[in-house]
Amino acid sequence: MAVPRSLIGQTMQLFSSLSGERPRLFFAPGRANLLGAHVDYNGGLVMPVALSKGTCAAFAARAGGLLRLRSSNFPDQPVDVPLAELRPGRTQGWSAYVEGALWCSQRAWGPFPGLDVAVCADLPMAKGLSSSASIEAVAVYAAAHLLGRAPDPDEMIRHAHEAENVYVGVRCGILDQAAIILARENSLLYLDCLELTREHLPLDGARVRIGIIDSGVQRNLATSAFNQRVAECTRALAIIQEQVPGITCLRDVHRSTYEALQDLLPPVLQRRVQHVIGETERTQAGAAALRRGDLAAFGQLVSRTHLSLKELYEVSTPELDALALAAQAVPGCYGARLTGAGFGGCVVALVQPGACDDFGRRVPAAYKEATGRETEVMWFTPAGGPSEVAI
Repeated sequence: MAVPRSLIGQTMQLFSSLSGERPRLFFAPGRANLLGAHVDYNGGLVMPVALSKGTCAAFAARAGGLLRLRSSNFPDQPVDVPLAELRPGRTQGWSAYVEGALWCSQRAWGPFPGLDVAVCADLPMAKGLSSSASIEAVAVYAAAHLLGRAPDPDEMIRHAHEAENVYVGVRCGILDQAAIILARENSLLYLDCLELTREHLPLDGARVRIGIIDSGVQRNLATSAFNQRVAECTRALAIIQEQVPGITCLRDVHRSTYEALQDLLPPVLQRRVQHVIGETERTQAGAAALRRGDLAAFGQLVSRTHLSLKELYEVSTPELDALALAAQAVPGCYGARLTGAGFGGCVVALVQPGACDDFGRRVPAAYKEATGRETEVMWFTPAGGPSEVAI
């Protein structure tokens, strides 16, 4: 995809305030997950799409072993830290995502002499669009190129995922990092998080636009109830494994097995397992719908996922529910659901191109009437993965 010249210019201007060297420039997109919500860490099937906005980063080597990080999104939080002092838990700030990616890359591929890095993003942050994974992906991709490595996608996914799990401390699955690193334009990734098999299914930007609508409810993933949901799924799995030792993850639990064992689970764990089972079934059905080009059926499954996230996984909010209902009510909207982990952030909608103007008027109006909050629709097309940008 073509990176906006304005974003390139902003990144280069920021870098010039840091260093007089000529940098190398890299870009990675954000992502929205359409089906397979909260199942990646349960060994499930996911269907994310990369978005045509993301993170641009300029890198240049420097002497002295120092890492200097600057971000236009956090201008009052510059970071200067020796590369040798990078370690998990060192910081909870924005730089943790870059630091974590470089920490993992150095351990695998060897040390940097020092780095100057400028980061700019046109992707909204903390909205469920994987701004953190976008930063990790661009940093890992850049590290591979700067160290002369042939960037293997699966290796880059592992390092970016480890950065989030170990360095930042968020117990996420591989969905976000894989969705970004494996992305292709005009397609959606169908990924098996257990077997790591993948398929790119058609999602043509000429047939569908991706609308992202911000609820205005802030969330902080690292301190939210996300880790609690992971722990609940781990507890449920342990209880089921006592009866069926061969099961390795909740994705392995079929509906008949759950129905035979559900009374062993507390009600809250019953709801979590029901969501994982239903979401696995929806994702399989969604893949079949896309293979036959049935966007209407696919969109209906997306909307049903929102209901499950609301009622069974309990990660929605009244604002997200109001947005999803407003979007689903507009003619030409195939489907809509909250995106990301929930607890705030955005709703993603799949919309016919000819309906975008009407959708852009009606959804903000309905949302304001329901909640009193202002919002607007951001439009994206299915994008490709990380790349080096010519300057």
